[in-house]
Amino acid sequence: MSTTYQKTFPAGKNAGFTLIELLVVVLIIGILSAIALPQYTKAVEKSRAVQALAVLKSFGQAFQAYYMANGDYPTSFDQLDLDMSAWTGNEKWYANATDTLSNGEWSLQIIADDASAGVFVGRLTGEYKGVGFGFFGKTLYDTDTILCLERTGSGVVFGKTPGDYCTKLFNAPYFHAYGGTRAYRMP
Repeated sequence: MSTTYQKTFPAGKNAGFTLIELLVVVLIIGILSAIALPQYTKAVEKSRAVQALAVLKSFGQAFQAYYMANGDYPTSFDQLDLDMSAWTGNEKWYANATDTLSNGEWSLQIIADDASAGVFVGRLTGEYKGVGFGFFGKTLYDTDTILCLERTGSGVVFGKTPGDYCTKLFNAPYFHAYGGTRAYRMP
């Protein structure tokens, strides 16, 4: 014989939640998700940027090694001793690059002129399209400088408020603007 137990309340009320209680719970969940979602988005973007920075540092070191061995900067990725099998496209982030490779999401570029010789990686898609990083060799800056860059012209343009990427995600202070780019010093 089975016995069913039922919770009883005074004055014959049934067990359950009121509409107000359910609305309060939904409101609390909505507020928490409104706070958490932007933080999650920033964390995902920062992890993508860290991967791009790792690629940039590898190419920057190869760029410098080529310069030390040959006395001149490379003008093509073919001159560097690195595996570039994942970078098969040629979409440009910066219009005046000497050589370009892309993987659909990021564009890796060499600039071989004396004023701003270096390797650059720039975002081609997504919410932060138009941002990137530059590893400068011989320039007005210190040698081996890495800057966070927000493009304002001459390529894929960052359409958000200045500092929305470099300052907010990396705490990089504003350095200066040049050639269609706002530059921020990486900490």
